[in-house]
Amino acid sequence: MTSREKYLIISSDDKDFYSSSNSDFTVTLKEKYNTQSVDRVHIKEVIVPNAFYNISNGNVEEGNGPANNILILKSGDQEFKIEIPSGQYNIIQLIATLEEKINAVIAPNYTTIQRDEITNILTFTITGSSFSFSLSSSIKNVLGFTKEITNDPINVNNYIMQYPPDLSGINSVYIHSSAISDGSGIDASAGIINLVDSISMHNVPYGTFAFKQNNDSELCAINYLMPRNLNVVDIRLRDRTGAILNIGTKRLTLVLKVYYSV
Repeated sequence: MTSREKYLIISSDDKDFYSSSNSDFTVTLKEKYNTQSVDRVHIKEVIVPNAFYNISNGNVEEGNGPANNILILKSGDQEFKIEIPSGQYNIIQLIATLEEKINAVIAPNYTTIQRDEITNILTFTITGSSFSFSLSSSIKNVLGFTKEITNDPINVNNYIMQYPPDLSGINSVYIHSSAISDGSGIDASAGIINLVDSISMHNVPYGTFAFKQNNDSELCAINYLMPRNLNVVDIRLRDRTGAILNIGTKRLTLVLKVYYSV
């Protein structure tokens, strides 16, 4: 038998009609002969849009990612739930929204938020009752606290966060496919996974596209114990927890180099 190679382009534009979305889809190839006995594939290029809000309610239909938009304040036996609408925020927008939403819930108490220009750490000044920032808050990592925050011993109306706020959002996304990978990855918490590739989003502005090109054939190779048929390819875009992300109408594309026998 002779080994040959071809480039295979998998795009959400070509998804089958019954596919769920542009980030959870199946492609049935029109070319079937050259994809029946594939020995290995190289993941050459991946293009993924950054369509993921840095503040999310966890609803995949709205924009994705683990929920991180709830602040829980406690005062005695009372618990106040503050919900921040999903969206792409900068720190000024987040502070303004937090003040508005907190004040609507804890009135007649009143909140103002200051950001230290040197450290970027946030200080909440809340009049009236004594509060605590609960660790059950899904927004805790965004605001910069990993333990319950109570009022400052000296300035009793002040609540000072531990760390600078983190509005980086989703830092990495992951392409999964049972057809291409079939257990080629291992996740510390989930075990064997159908990981094809990971894509860093750390320097990809919201609304633009991440592009990853793999030039090292060894690092981007997936080898099969037995030749396999890649006539039908499934693609899923997941976050670090395994949840499927939603890119809306934007395009997801993979370029594979397939090696097959004839």
